[in-house]
Amino acid sequence: MRGEAPPLEASSWVSGSENRLIRIVLHGLHGTIEVAGKTYNQEMPGFGPILTDVEIASLLSHVRQRFGGQSVPVSPEAVRWIRAATPNRTNYWTVDELLKEP
Repeated sequence: MRGEAPPLEASSWVSGSENRLIRIVLHGLHGTIEVAGKTYNQEMPGFGPILTDVEIASLLSHVRQRFGGQSVPVSPEAVRWIRAATPNRTNYWTVDELLKEP
């Protein structure tokens, strides 16, 4: 279906590295991504310019708990650290780039 977004439920992108998830929300994601055996090719815009570290941490904590089974919340400090480590990032991330990041 055109415009269909990847599911969050049981996605390794949700339950995996919180750093990758923070990067996606801060800067966005572009290109193909495989989730649950299906390939998607959509863009997700970054929300770093409009959301605070506290808001992003709260959003991701909810998403990870609801869809990824992760009960440990994402901290605003983790978001702040990723934001500070990528101050000049203006492009969306690609899957390949994110898989190389810790």
